[in-house]
Amino acid sequence: MSNISKDIISNSGITINQNKELYSFNLDTILLYNFARPIKKGKIVDLCSGNGALGLSLASKTSAHIYLVELQKELSKLAEKSLVDNDLMSQVTSINDDIKNVQKYLHHDSIDMIVCNPPYFTSKDSTIIKDNPILAIARHELKTDLNEVLYTIKVLLKENSHVYIVYRPDRLSELFSKMSDNKIQPKRIRFVRSHINDDANLVLVDAIKTVKESSLKVEPDLIMYENDKLSLEAKKQIEGI
Repeated sequence: MSNISKDIISNSGITINQNKELYSFNLDTILLYNFARPIKKGKIVDLCSGNGALGLSLASKTSAHIYLVELQKELSKLAEKSLVDNDLMSQVTSINDDIKNVQKYLHHDSIDMIVCNPPYFTSKDSTIIKDNPILAIARHELKTDLNEVLYTIKVLLKENSHVYIVYRPDRLSELFSKMSDNKIQPKRIRFVRSHINDDANLVLVDAIKTVKESSLKVEPDLIMYENDKLSLEAKKQIEGI
């Protein structure tokens, strides 16, 4: 039986090719897709794009040109197949390279918006998946780290342009500190909880590149479940209804 599946995020209409043995988009990607406010035109980068699920799906919401930047060849190949299957060759460009080399393809201060679902477990984390190196690299800081990701965002983004990130609440203070170091200021955040009394397990961050101080809006938490059923909002986000 083939491990390749074709899935769609939030009724976007964009078919995503996935190899479930290697890596599949998850709730993080779906929530970031719904949290981001895409520009209508210009240039968007999906940094650490994996199989391209987020960037490709955003093509349903914008006419901007979208660049998928992903280190791992196996995942980039899946993104490129999805790009062809959805007839997005003129709107989406796949860049299969290390983010250290991104300026070979994209100019400094040239990007109008970035979305990023970065690796957010450290290389020392005991949950590293030893029998799936592709998933381990996608989830853990083995090939890049938070500071390098934020530096790359700073280099690419135009002044006062937005980046949307999904991250772990237990590293939020580190994220904000390193954002500040890279002249990126959080503007809007939203915590995600499985149940109303659970600790948050995800945080969605909308930030801008600016040298100025910025006010921060904390939106109401997104609660995924009411008892054992998806909450109405969670259902809307996941199913796109």
